[in-house]
Amino acid sequence: MAEAAAVPPSAAMRSLGRGRRHRAADLAGRFANWHAARANRWERLGVEQGTLVLEWLEDAGTSTREVRAGEMLWLAPGRRWRIARCSDDAIFSLQVHADDSVIADAPQAGRAALLDEAAPAQPEDSAALASGIAALAAGERRLLRTRFDPAPTVRAALAASDGTLSWHPLAGDEGDHAALLVRTAGAVDLLDYLGRDHALIEAALVGALRGDAVRERWLRGLMQRHLAIEEEDIFPAFLAAGGSPETVAALRREHDLLRGHLANIADPASHRGLLLVLEAHDEKEEQLVYPDFLARIGARADAVTAAIIAKGSAR
Repeated sequence: MAEAAAVPPSAAMRSLGRGRRHRAADLAGRFANWHAARANRWERLGVEQGTLVLEWLEDAGTSTREVRAGEMLWLAPGRRWRIARCSDDAIFSLQVHADDSVIADAPQAGRAALLDEAAPAQPEDSAALASGIAALAAGERRLLRTRFDPAPTVRAALAASDGTLSWHPLAGDEGDHAALLVRTAGAVDLLDYLGRDHALIEAALVGALRGDAVRERWLRGLMQRHLAIEEEDIFPAFLAAGGSPETVAALRREHDLLRGHLANIADPASHRGLLLVLEAHDEKEEQLVYPDFLARIGARADAVTAAIIAKGSAR
């Protein structure tokens, strides 16, 4: 597993409270949903008895690993993982540590790799874009920059991809369009897609806090589109399916906080506030809201996911 180790990753690791022991019966709670430690937090997972099957998100889709009794893993900040299943006799512990060698006032630096390590693509026209998308292999991603609107070509490719192609528009200004294209080995579900969207927001935030004006513009575009997806698509459908109005009201208040901090991103207090709200907000959505939403809409999940992925840049 990338970004996991059997030994402490830093000599400056500090335990945050006492670790808790868990059994198979606890799996239906937080551990069955996607989870990621934030900022400078590492999680130490130890199996005392039985076996666990971990899943984690990679560019090519979902990977798995069996962790047996006596094994221990340190899970890095930003690594999205969950326990897919475990033996009936499983006993395991999870301990959160802070890496005091890393300043926790910015997203994990590794997040920036989502954008930094994506191969650039600058097709001259829609035909070249369609050809490039067709050649995109599982596990590959492209940082797309075009002078023309790529949305019609991308949507046609999405419709023909059996769910293995995703895109995350970054900017949609006239004559300057940007997006991240991702090909996975299997179909992407809504949890995977919105989880990657969260990670991309943090990746753009890393650049914005380094003074990169382009990454700041992408941060604004990503955030605007992501919040619009939730407010215009997910929240109304969630409420119509019997979801909690109180939960939606709380999320909308957090959206207002995010917009306020983003508007003042040059202020150190605002960029720290933005990070703190993002940490709690994303965790709540990925562990509680999105799984509840998908459970409520049932068989409509695939159609809803496809419609959300196909959305272009927010205007």
